Amino acid sequence: MNANSDAAQHKRLVEQGYDQIAHDYARLETNNEWPRIRWLYKLLERLPPGSSVLDLGCGSGDPADIEIAQNHQITGVDISQTQIELARQNVPHGTFIHADAGAVDFPAASFDAVVSFYTIEHLPREEHASLLQRIQQWIKPNGFFLLSIEAGEYEGMVGEWLNVPMFISCFDPETMKGMVIAAGFNILETKIETQMEADNEVPFLWMLAQKR
Repeated sequence: MNANSDAAQHKRLVEQGYDQIAHDYARLETNNEWPRIRWLYKLLERLPPGSSVLDLGCGSGDPADIEIAQNHQITGVDISQTQIELARQNVPHGTFIHADAGAVDFPAASFDAVVSFYTIEHLPREEHASLLQRIQQWIKPNGFFLLSIEAGEYEGMVGEWLNVPMFISCFDPETMKGMVIAAGFNILETKIETQMEADNEVPFLWMLAQKR
């Protein structure tokens, strides 16, 4: 099996997994205080009302896109059709697209900010650099990028998560920071924070960056 067919198989695994666990996944953040909204506020306080924001890997839109949509225009992308349907229900004034975050494309300077929470680690890490470069192009001059990604190093592995198979692939945090900078961003704030997922503590790298 070649790299392309491997990647396609892994993406189907992620798509099917999130279709199956959509409701269980939403409850994880409901039952525990995750850093997501706190970091989102760091971004939102920098955006003027009516800004255009892309959520890459938007899931059900709850809670981040609900918060964004209060004062801004939100576009969401997710590989899971079930999650997209939930997002359209939860954020009726948003625009939600069923697509692979690693393959979707937008015109240059389409958004004032891009956010991506708990998503890029589900793409083969060989795609991460090119995706970061495309994100940088989608953002308007001096716009912002808010990212969280698991703070580990996995070349590509499949494990069980919420009782379904799930694919994960990421570089170590220092390498990831370097890739964000190389893509054309200045990192404004970064930190590794641990959050609870059911009974497991999982560390995530958070970065708030600005387009150079």
